[in-house]
Amino acid sequence: MNLDPKTIRSQFPAINRQAGLASPTIFLDNPGGTQVAQPVLDRMAAYLVDCNANHGGAFLTSRHSDQVLDEAHRAMADFYNARRPEEIIFGNNMTTLTLHISRSI
Repeated sequence: MNLDPKTIRSQFPAINRQAGLASPTIFLDNPGGTQVAQPVLDRMAAYLVDCNANHGGAFLTSRHSDQVLDEAHRAMADFYNARRPEEIIFGNNMTTLTLHISRSI
């Protein structure tokens, strides 16, 4: 697979806004990074507008939120070749997840 850095960079609004600046910012984020691609931002905004609700509730928005989360677990399980979607855990960030797992051990 041939990856074109210019095409990849074009997907990240935080990097794109640097174009034309006399002294562009250099992002020294951690390996996971904090800059996100436009499709991620679009999906997050759609979730917040359309179905942001507590999970496990009886009302429609809550059920829609559960469905979106279930789809995300299934997609990530497929991506990582996990045996089951329940093996996928989402959290605030890797630092917080590592802290919680260390406390549980």
